[in-house]
Amino acid sequence: MEMLYYEKEQKILNIGNVKIGGQPGENPPVMIGTVFYSKHAANIDEKAGKFDKQLVEKELTEFSEIVEDSGMQAIIDVIGSYPDSLVKKCEFIADLVDYPFLVDGLNDDIRVPAMEGLKEKGLLDRAILNSIDESTNQDSIEKFKEIGVKNTVLLTFGSHYIFPKQKFEFLTNSLIPKAEAAGIQNYFVDTAVLDLASIGINVEAVRLIKSELGIPCGFAPANAIYAWKYPRKYGESARCGGIASLMAYCLNAGSDFILFGPVKFSKCIIPGMALIAGINSYYRKRILRKNINEKTPLKKIF
Repeated sequence: MEMLYYEKEQKILNIGNVKIGGQPGENPPVMIGTVFYSKHAANIDEKAGKFDKQLVEKELTEFSEIVEDSGMQAIIDVIGSYPDSLVKKCEFIADLVDYPFLVDGLNDDIRVPAMEGLKEKGLLDRAILNSIDESTNQDSIEKFKEIGVKNTVLLTFGSHYIFPKQKFEFLTNSLIPKAEAAGIQNYFVDTAVLDLASIGINVEAVRLIKSELGIPCGFAPANAIYAWKYPRKYGESARCGGIASLMAYCLNAGSDFILFGPVKFSKCIIPGMALIAGINSYYRKRILRKNINEKTPLKKIF
């Protein structure tokens, strides 16, 4: 890999209104913001699927405005602990914004019936199963195929898959075959963050996977960085700076997406990510003399 170019042809997935993947600078990175996480103030009754619709609408309106204004792309990560509740949440999000959404259940006991419910609602085109992973068994694969799941995340997480080459082998030997057995053609890779200090492993894993396979790739530094206590003694602006700097590090790994955490942090994070995305697009256009997506931040923020 040169500074910002992979020799391997890079796959681009079209999911809803999002193009995920490609060479660095070719398409705007996808910012994935989360709703209904465990401490989200919008949660009222998780089991019954009751939540503060006005708060979610306010947060997503702000998120959408900054994504559109900066020229970035977006996916919404929708978390749920019960299938019916998760379907309700996804349906609400799908009515509110045009973006695709992650169907983020803790395990397949939640994910399988949730995907069935979303099929009944006619939302499979935008629904992204999160995820196919180490615990996905043959029964689940058959059910996903029966449902007609179209999009999924492949999560390279497991106690035996810590280092980049291990993650790569797990992906090629297990996860991709599972996705293809389920008839899912649109898959992208989450390289699975272990902890804050080890995020360099994810950077190398992204580069390895994109260099060898050309599959869209990224990861989720959110849980690790929001639990980081060190900068809090310097106030919220220092914490915000720390969060944004890590997301920037992830982006310059060549990541096609970043799961950046709660959507309410979009103002803290997205302008800086748009700056890097714009710089990468400029390099691709002026130095490499390659085409770029017309919606790149390069056209919006400079």
